[in-house]
Amino acid sequence: MRMSANVLFAALTLAGVAGAEPPRLIIDTDMSTDCDDVGATCIAHALMDRGEVNLIAVVHDTGLDTGVGAVSSINSYYGRPNLPVGAYKGPFDATVRGSYVDDLVQRFPGAITNASQAPDALQVYRKALASSPDTSVWISSIGFTTNLEALLKSPPDDISPLSGPDLVKNKVKGIAWMGGRYPASTPGEPSPEHNFGYHDIGSSTAFTVENWPSSVPIVFLGWEVGAPIVTGGSMTNHTPLSNPCRAAYIDHSGAGNDRSSWDPATTLFAVRGAEAFYSEHSTGRNKVSSPDGNNQWVETGVSQNQSYLVLTASAEAVKTAIDDLLLAPPLLRRAE
Repeated sequence: MRMSANVLFAALTLAGVAGAEPPRLIIDTDMSTDCDDVGATCIAHALMDRGEVNLIAVVHDTGLDTGVGAVSSINSYYGRPNLPVGAYKGPFDATVRGSYVDDLVQRFPGAITNASQAPDALQVYRKALASSPDTSVWISSIGFTTNLEALLKSPPDDISPLSGPDLVKNKVKGIAWMGGRYPASTPGEPSPEHNFGYHDIGSSTAFTVENWPSSVPIVFLGWEVGAPIVTGGSMTNHTPLSNPCRAAYIDHSGAGNDRSSWDPATTLFAVRGAEAFYSEHSTGRNKVSSPDGNNQWVETGVSQNQSYLVLTASAEAVKTAIDDLLLAPPLLRRAE
């Protein structure tokens, strides 16, 4: 029997990590308008194919009904149709419908197509954390704080005897958070930064930052880091028509065009760490204003649980790493 290159690579990868538990990852995304949420989810699957991470859940954090359907389309393309997906079911951002979400749901249907078919995101969060070993989970927060706020406010229940803050303390190793500008929101630029202040989300952002357990690291990737890292154009020209990631980038930016990579860069950091790309500025804390969501880094001279990333490599180096993952064919899907 001949073994395909994809299957052979998977076998070699699994053999290489036998006995080693990769870090666990939850993605919390506002997949609706910008295609970089799609890029982040796609590279998480590619990293899982390589044995670098165990993607245990994806939760959607806006009220857009088909947002979880787009997530499911991507999960199914990568051969993981049953990966847990959770939906925020409140009103926030329910009417904001981007250029690609419905296209993905219609042309690349997954296991679910809308929020009515998915469990509540808070339930998925609590189950994913409760079933994980202590300090084993990284969260990639690449959207809004609707779900994180709900998690921090959640009491013990039949899923876990622990409150939300205690689940975070016990189970989460760190959170990589795309949001804000550093060292502060910048006059003359869109302010506050989108994830921190859009549609009056600022009070939720401020609550989540202030009430995040102090023992669990928060690493912020600001707007200024992700903006010059542009990716995805090569994927639109060199992956098959059946790839929903390709379709989302074409719908959003056009074939052959790159897009800034705030969310893929955040997710890559959650899995691989700073590598040779970043340094972490950790002496101080992030202050988010409520209700507007503007932020400012408050210097204290003392390292706490918060830091922000400073790009020390070229943006091209990070681009290469992300594009390499976007171009990788799914290992659990038949060759096309």
